[in-house]
Amino acid sequence: MQLADSFTLPFPRERVWQAFQDVEQLVACLPGASLDSPPVDGALDLTFAVKLGPMLAQFGGKGEVAFESGGYRGRVSGAAADKRSNSRVKAEASFALAAIAENATRVEVVVDYALTGSLAQFSRGSIMKELASVLTRQFSQCLEARLTAASAAAHAAPDAADAKPAPEAAPQPVDGLRLLPRLAWAWFRSLFQRV
Repeated sequence: MQLADSFTLPFPRERVWQAFQDVEQLVACLPGASLDSPPVDGALDLTFAVKLGPMLAQFGGKGEVAFESGGYRGRVSGAAADKRSNSRVKAEASFALAAIAENATRVEVVVDYALTGSLAQFSRGSIMKELASVLTRQFSQCLEARLTAASAAAHAAPDAADAKPAPEAAPQPVDGLRLLPRLAWAWFRSLFQRV
């Protein structure tokens, strides 16, 4: 299945491109995601946690990231499994950065994925589109906040630039139950689209 989304960041494309190449920062901005070890030559060891009511699914797997600097493009691909639900996911996310103004960059994202196992019931189109939309919005807000904080620190006094950043909180799983009203509405709309 394929999902597409986009968002705009109020920063020059070159600055956003630098941020996208900081893989640890990108993963930290994705709700429910964490790196099990630092990336090496584009290779990733990832965990993605999703909470659906009392059930917690933790997809652990491997992936890779590649960048095409000439076109301000890249892709992240990988495969992971959740042992508790005996579910597997395989996905590839492509992204492209377009300068739409001096201080504005449009990020286009296309995700191809396949989900198998007992959690495949949640991969219906409208439900996954809504979930992807929420995750994209949270990701873009986090990345924008980090870029804003980095810009503020760069313009602060030299002492502030040398200060150690606050430790990051442990990643929290995506709470599917909190998203349930939006997901239910997406499912309800999809019923009427079929009629």
